[in-house]
Amino acid sequence: MRYAMNTKNLDTFIAVSKYSSINAAAEGLFISPPALQQQLNRLEKEIGFKLFERTPGGIRLTPAGGVFLEGIMKIRSSMELLLARCRDTDSMNRCLRIGAISGLQPDLFPRVSAAFFQKYPDIIQKPVMENEDQLFNDLDAGVLDAVEYYECPRAHVAGRNFEPLIWEGRNCLLSPSHPLASKQELTLKDLRGQHIIVYRFERIPGFQEYVMAHYPEIKVTEDPRVMDFYTMLRSFEDGHIGLVPPHVASQFQPLRSVPLRLEMKWPIGLVYREPCSPLLAQYIEVAQQVFSQHTAQAFNPDSRE
Repeated sequence: MRYAMNTKNLDTFIAVSKYSSINAAAEGLFISPPALQQQLNRLEKEIGFKLFERTPGGIRLTPAGGVFLEGIMKIRSSMELLLARCRDTDSMNRCLRIGAISGLQPDLFPRVSAAFFQKYPDIIQKPVMENEDQLFNDLDAGVLDAVEYYECPRAHVAGRNFEPLIWEGRNCLLSPSHPLASKQELTLKDLRGQHIIVYRFERIPGFQEYVMAHYPEIKVTEDPRVMDFYTMLRSFEDGHIGLVPPHVASQFQPLRSVPLRLEMKWPIGLVYREPCSPLLAQYIEVAQQVFSQHTAQAFNPDSRE
């Protein structure tokens, strides 16, 4: 048998069990005692057993009424927890969480956020700044929807997908006293005899091989610490040159940032878990529209400046 009990009658029953008095419960519920008694009568008729019995001191729960009260309170508590979880889930489904590497200025999110808000004003956009390992742990755990990242093996670990959005070259970071710091643009020819430090070769595939083949006078090494501000300052005081994405270069003042003229460019985009959620798909669609003026330029190993 299915029951669809009137919640108002249940509220009345709970109030009477609390006060142990029809009159006191009626006063607390702002209704008349006869109206309250009618609600109790309807509930007892519906469930098929007495809930209260009269005593010289007022009324008290029957044994069946006590069991019924305990069960109703448990159901109420479970329902409140269920509703809270549902509201949290609904809130999460209306919140887009985009991760970016802490200490570095996000490149994609600030350029997409306004356009996405105009199209989907009810969706909350939340940028999350963390170290790389934590970003991908959170992505795999479902805490993040996507991570701003580069095209590299880490972006294609099982279950992950990479959506390229823009292609960028690289800027040179130099000490202001470096002989090449006064130039407005540099080429690889200008860098002959120099020591170039990159973050990771996997972020710029083909670059090391190209330099070794065509400019063996240039020393190229990788050092993940190149993104650390103080490490960079110390290194470049020794005359070393850092190679970083243009949107990152401005964060390393007082170092001088000079564009490196190259035909080769490398993609930056979003790493996400398959399957892509409808909300993230909407975000990617807007991002593609924002960056549509950027033409994808694949690296050509035979390129020349």
